[in-house]
Amino acid sequence: MQLSRLQSPSPPRLIAALVTPFTAGGDLDQPSLHRLVAHLRSAGIDEFFAVASTGEAPLLDERDRLAIIETVRTAAPGGIVYAGISGLGHRHAIRNAGDAARAGADVAVLMTPFFVALDQEQLVAYARAVADASPVPLALYHHLRMPTPIAVPTVATLAEHPNIIALKDTSGGDHNRCAEVLAATAGRKFLFFQGVEKLVLPTLAAGGHGCVVAQACIAPQLFRALFTAWRSGQQARAEELQLQINALWEIFGRPGVRQSFAHFLHTLKLPLQQRGVIATTAGAVPGVRFSAEFEQMIMDFMHEHLQSAAAVRAV
Repeated sequence: MQLSRLQSPSPPRLIAALVTPFTAGGDLDQPSLHRLVAHLRSAGIDEFFAVASTGEAPLLDERDRLAIIETVRTAAPGGIVYAGISGLGHRHAIRNAGDAARAGADVAVLMTPFFVALDQEQLVAYARAVADASPVPLALYHHLRMPTPIAVPTVATLAEHPNIIALKDTSGGDHNRCAEVLAATAGRKFLFFQGVEKLVLPTLAAGGHGCVVAQACIAPQLFRALFTAWRSGQQARAEELQLQINALWEIFGRPGVRQSFAHFLHTLKLPLQQRGVIATTAGAVPGVRFSAEFEQMIMDFMHEHLQSAAAVRAV
């Protein structure tokens, strides 16, 4: 993968944050993962974030991490594969970066360390150590669930590193840091990717370079249509599509969804399973059960919101 393609700020990028399919017995389901990538490619998506938070990365062992990356690479030979490498420390992340590169990843994606909090000076040293050793370009991943936030001045400092090329930012539905990051990194070849579905169009309007979103797995046509409308200057159409995305995003605020990470993932896996894209809704945590009422809520919600999303075609 040519670095110039990875660092190109235009056109804006639509990157799907992939769920990880499992069999009912808890093993990685590679055929389902292959179908998921094919499902997304048929809707015009050719950039994929594997082994991400949505992909249950903290719960995966090294064997499954590599198998996921290899499967996505095989299913999308000409696409761009971003792979999560985060772990318990910089040595763990460096080892994951090397393994991900050998498995076919084009970009390694680094969150702050699990469990432990760092100050911003320590975070800079941590990310630089990983970037220095990574055989592929590194993207940073800011997420509010992590114990250490990546402050905007820290992003600006790390953007000076020649092997750090982007930031995925998931700061919640009410705060878009895009303009702040772009101002702080002006003049550098550094990309800003939005991680919140609700903020995709505001991010594009602010000059951001795209998004990395999980709901693209279940409504790829909707997100692709928004990007196409934006690129062609159809502002009213783009705003209409963003409203549809906002309505879909509201599932995350429904009762029960936030009670566990597995419940959140079920809002993504259940629609895919019902469409035959993945075989089961199983996750990496064994023994998870969902109430009939919770599943019916998801099905009713998706019946209402995905019917129109599936009918959307790029303009």
